[in-house]
Amino acid sequence: MKRSAVLALVLVVALAGVAGAAGKIVSPGDFFPSYRFDTELPTADSAYLGIADKARSQGYFMVDDLWGEVLVLELFNRFCFGCQQAAPVVNRVYELVASDPALSTKVRFLGVGVGNNRKSVDDFRREFNVPFPLVPDPLFGILDALGNPGGTPYTMILRRTSGGLMLMTSHFGVLDSAEEFVEEIRMTLEGDVEQIIAAARPAELPPWVEKELVVPMPQADIENRVIKSMERAGYGSVGLYSVNLPDGDKVYVGESARGKVFTRVISRLPVCDVCHPVHFLLTVNAKGQVVDFDAIFVTKYWNKEWTPEEVDQMRRRLLGLSVFEAKTFDPEVDAVSTATMSSALIFDSLRRTGPVMEALRAMGKI
Repeated sequence: MKRSAVLALVLVVALAGVAGAAGKIVSPGDFFPSYRFDTELPTADSAYLGIADKARSQGYFMVDDLWGEVLVLELFNRFCFGCQQAAPVVNRVYELVASDPALSTKVRFLGVGVGNNRKSVDDFRREFNVPFPLVPDPLFGILDALGNPGGTPYTMILRRTSGGLMLMTSHFGVLDSAEEFVEEIRMTLEGDVEQIIAAARPAELPPWVEKELVVPMPQADIENRVIKSMERAGYGSVGLYSVNLPDGDKVYVGESARGKVFTRVISRLPVCDVCHPVHFLLTVNAKGQVVDFDAIFVTKYWNKEWTPEEVDQMRRRLLGLSVFEAKTFDPEVDAVSTATMSSALIFDSLRRTGPVMEALRAMGKI
């Protein structure tokens, strides 16, 4: 295989893989992956985190740059109901730590708005009176780096070691007790690292989430939906065949008198702890423009499925967008009502489809 094709396929593995089932999730005893935040912080926040000089000179900061012997990292989403419930509990944890002389000078807190832009993060902080710094992560990058534990809220305690920040314990969902979590922080700071890790549970994707990552439809029905999507895009009767990618993903290519078109059947892990994985189709022409969208199973508030009108609303929003041009998701413009998190995943998958198309081109399939 030519070098260009190999490189393109590597990109497919890197991006398409995280869009489906989670890989190995970072667990207690693992070093936290180096992660870069390209965002500005208020002066007080950067000073609290110990990165004031670096933030000013670089315009970004790394997780490893953060000051403190222990870091409490809270992953949330502005529109996640569980995260809204969790906010007062985590605020209480912060207050208890800040009032404890043995902890306050050694522990730092940082919240990361997974899939959120700066405005959404600022709105969340203001609404729930969050007393510690929050940063946006609009492209879900930190979930990718962690292997995606299944959504938010997700709370981690990291301890600084000679080898870097190590994950000591993690909690998926709303914390049961602020007081008990503070004791976990104290144990992390004062206890033996090996004993803490030995007693910790490995981070795993909830079994029900793993099960629901399978597209809830027979293969023949999936192919019929793909054909209808291509027909709806104006390609008429198509000759359909599938291309298996190295990561196990499958892409459908259609050939007709009008030319070639391809469809990805995409499954994405949920953003929140009470949401379901979503499954949908993106159909793209040979120029990389979206020509159709269809929902297989996409949900909104209270896990209700999208109506045909809502599916059509998203279809109209996506038509003509290029998979090669970064489109920043704007919840005030791009989201289906009460389905902001699902809408964000769909727009993020548009960005991840560009490398897939490059791979297909390198393979001579489109």
